[in-house]
Amino acid sequence: MRQASARVPAPAWTLGLVSLAPFYVSAAIYCYGPERLKAIALVALVGWSTAMLSYLGGVRAGLELGQDHPPRWTGLILSLLTPIAGFGLLFGAALGRFNAVWQVSGFLTAFLLVWLWDVRDIEGPAWRPRYRTLITAGAAIALAFALEQALSM
Repeated sequence: MRQASARVPAPAWTLGLVSLAPFYVSAAIYCYGPERLKAIALVALVGWSTAMLSYLGGVRAGLELGQDHPPRWTGLILSLLTPIAGFGLLFGAALGRFNAVWQVSGFLTAFLLVWLWDVRDIEGPAWRPRYRTLITAGAAIALAFALEQALSM
């Protein structure tokens, strides 16, 4: 049975918070840094977002493969869609097909969709939904600041 009060292990909190630092550093430079660094900061933000979406897809695949039941195709396919979405946004940005607004809003949407999947899933540790909510909120706030900057450019 899932418990809302289940404690998140300290290593998970530590790594989760550390994983948010690149979001905030790159978003801060993109929003408030010197003009010559803004494009680099956007690339860093998009690159890190791609890496984190890929990581989340791997976690989801690991949860699916680590169950006592045979792996479900839908779970495995959906877990592969997260890195594909990140790669698509990154590749589209590299080709100049997506402007900054599309890039940042695409990643923001992707993170929120993965979060919806994570908090509704009953498999995995009892602490995972609350943890994912807080970590996703942290990433979403940084992406929202970058989106506001992209909209005003």
